[in-house]
Amino acid sequence: MALTIDQFKLMLEDLNNILIDTRPQDQWMTSHIPNSLHITPATVKYAVAMGAIEKTSPLILILDPSLEKETLAYFSEAGFTNVLGFLNGGYETWQSTGARHDMLIDVEVDELAMDIPFDEFLMPLDIREEDAFNKSHIKNSVSLPLAEFMDPGSMSELDEHFNIYIISEDGTTNTLAASMLKKQGIHNIRIVNEGWVAVQFLKDKFSFETIKKPTITKTDDTKNSFLAD
Repeated sequence: MALTIDQFKLMLEDLNNILIDTRPQDQWMTSHIPNSLHITPATVKYAVAMGAIEKTSPLILILDPSLEKETLAYFSEAGFTNVLGFLNGGYETWQSTGARHDMLIDVEVDELAMDIPFDEFLMPLDIREEDAFNKSHIKNSVSLPLAEFMDPGSMSELDEHFNIYIISEDGTTNTLAASMLKKQGIHNIRIVNEGWVAVQFLKDKFSFETIKKPTITKTDDTKNSFLAD
């Protein structure tokens, strides 16, 4: 259902409703409605897997008008049964009212490399899976896999005095992660374009660490105890 701006704003007042911005990444980064989650057809599966939305969640959508029919069809075919409506005219309708908006800064990987030595509060936030992080990550980066973003305990060490640079596997989920942090009140965020793939392309510019899991070996005493049994 296409919503007028008044209907849309009224629905936003209900905190049970979830505002989803489905526009392409660059459009969302340039300007978006505060507290919107950036979830596109390409990242819906990640949002569902991490529990950010469910198939029955009450959703309000911001669509790219040129992709309106395709996006609505995708959500329907994917089994989302509680799409309440979308803002008629898309984000431009919101902008035309002079309502509040937010934005997100992106950086190229070489900017990250240049900033690390000079910013004591810089935090590379690696949102890849734990196994990938353990194999290799930028020195002093923090691991917060995307799947753990709904866990308040995992989010506890992030706050506004850090300059957070989000690094995903290839950049696909950067804005999903950033939108979730913003919804938690953490706004001092940048995303690293192309994520870990870009870091590897300029790996001579970084220092890396690995985490080795401890291996359990049986001692002679352990072996003897088994023999005694």
